[in-house]
Amino acid sequence: MSQQERFIDRVRGEIPYPLLHVPISDLHEGTRVTQCFLVKKKTQRSTRTGDPYLELVLADRSGTVPARAWAEAAQRYASEFEEGDFVAVQARVETYRNALQLIVESIRRLSAEEKDGGKLPGFDSALLVPTSERNLDEMWTKLVALANTIEPEPLRALTTRLLTKTESEFRELPAAVSNHHAYIGGLLEHTLEVAEGVARFATDQAGLRLHRGLAVAGAILHDIGKLEEFENPIAPRYSFTGQLIGHLLLGRDMVRGEAAALTWADPRMPILLEHILISHHGELEYAAAMVPKSAEAVAVYHFDNLSAKLNMIKSHIAMDGEEGDFTDWERNMDRRFFKGSLPTA
Repeated sequence: MSQQERFIDRVRGEIPYPLLHVPISDLHEGTRVTQCFLVKKKTQRSTRTGDPYLELVLADRSGTVPARAWAEAAQRYASEFEEGDFVAVQARVETYRNALQLIVESIRRLSAEEKDGGKLPGFDSALLVPTSERNLDEMWTKLVALANTIEPEPLRALTTRLLTKTESEFRELPAAVSNHHAYIGGLLEHTLEVAEGVARFATDQAGLRLHRGLAVAGAILHDIGKLEEFENPIAPRYSFTGQLIGHLLLGRDMVRGEAAALTWADPRMPILLEHILISHHGELEYAAAMVPKSAEAVAVYHFDNLSAKLNMIKSHIAMDGEEGDFTDWERNMDRRFFKGSLPTA
């Protein structure tokens, strides 16, 4: 039994739950855990021999970890919880394909009494919900301030009106179900990164004939359709509309609807804005509805891609347990990443 396990056994029942929670980022192979998680994903599958098992993604504030419940455990507990539930889990930590995973021995949904009625003293859901490390109020203030610098006026009005109408959802939703900025406030964090990058570039590189107002509006609104594409910010999943239409076209429709109520000196402007939204994935093979055909669309595409990729690298390094200067293999980008420290002076 590890020192960590001996400590938990010694104090279990004597101190509040938060002090017993081992963050996912601190899990190690061979240890056992008895604690709470958030269920981000739940899929019922079968092995090649037909035996049922549960494929799960569990989360806390520090990240996510895959989990499996095999055969008997899967049959016993499959109906005990759903995606988005807080659950009590008993499991052991193993390594599979050079990554940690939990082998679940028992798992059940926490009751309202356990969460709110004191049966788990000190239970704090904030420990279990992945959330942006940045302050949401500060990010929102910066995004709105940036939107207010947009010219011409109809473009500014369109952008600020959409932000005002969608503020609560925009501040809360993740930017993706998985991979990048997949946490509360992730959409706001990602959007601000893209918009600030585009705004600085457009200002500093004025000779490139980049229309700053159009580029910044496109950057702020490029993922606005995700507000309709996703549902349930704690354990995000695709909505019915999101599955069938997707955020590029949903966002285009939101922009088109708002633009129709405004007067445009140049009627091409709202169409150019729509183009940024439907082309910001860059290539048709990556689900873009159109390849970028304006300087502003190209700029938003590259800053969007940069923000997403750097966030993926940051998360991969944070969860990596490999020794040395390089991480384990990162599957999405098919490479290892340097994680060593460098002198700052």
